[in-house]
Amino acid sequence: MSELRKLTFGYLGLLALLALTVVSSTLDLSGFNVALNLVIAVAKAIIIAVIFMHLRGTLPKLAVAAAGLWLALLFGLTLIGR
Repeated sequence: MSELRKLTFGYLGLLALLALTVVSSTLDLSGFNVALNLVIAVAKAIIIAVIFMHLRGTLPKLAVAAAGLWLALLFGLTLIGR
């Protein structure tokens, strides 16, 4: 697959996820809206990291573990503050 084709599919995927985010903001799904929007945001971040930042297969496992630990720490500190 050519590079331009990958970028085009990534761009179209991001636009589709943006449309899904806008539609989900108009729906009343009670507490499920937050979970749905977080899943959509993670999907957008994965598309950006893999396609646009070219991180497929080059990201060391230590960096992924450190990022996961940092994210868990931030979520934990946020939940402690409640």
